[in-house]
Parts: sequence; structure tokens; C-alpha cells
Amino acid sequence: MRWLILLLLIIPAWAQPMIPASQIESVREDQCPFFLDVRNPDEIRQLGTLDDSYNIPLDQLEARLDELPKDRLILTA
Repeated sequence: MRWLILLLLIIPAWAQPMIPASQIESVREDQCPFFLDVRNPDEIRQLGTLDDSYNIPLDQLEARLDELPKDRLILTA
């Protein structure tokens, strides 16, 4: 299971279903997703992030997979 989650997170963006920014609010209301930001802290400081996002830098993700919910849609940035 852990490898599946990691694989889904590192597949190129063109291969993953993407949610347009204009639909994030409706997804948020309908599905209560978990927002995972995999950027490093410098990128987040520079570019910002959603208030309710959870940050795990991509290079730490494999070691911290147990922090991800197993019962919610996970959206990544």
C-alpha cells in the first residue's frame, strides 16, 4: 500500500487526473480532501500554500507515509 501511494504521488502530472483550480472548492465541500503539499519549506514560503494543507517535503514522504489518512482523498501540490 505504501508503495502505491508513493507511486501515485510521483507519477508525472500528465499521467494523473488533475482537478482544475476552479473546481477545488466544490471538491473540498463534497469530499473533504486531505491537502498534501510536497514542496520544500523554501518553496512554500516563496509561493504560499493553502491554510489547511499538510506539508511533507517529497524527499521525506516515504518515511512519513503513516501520517497520511487512509480514508480521504489526497490532493497534492
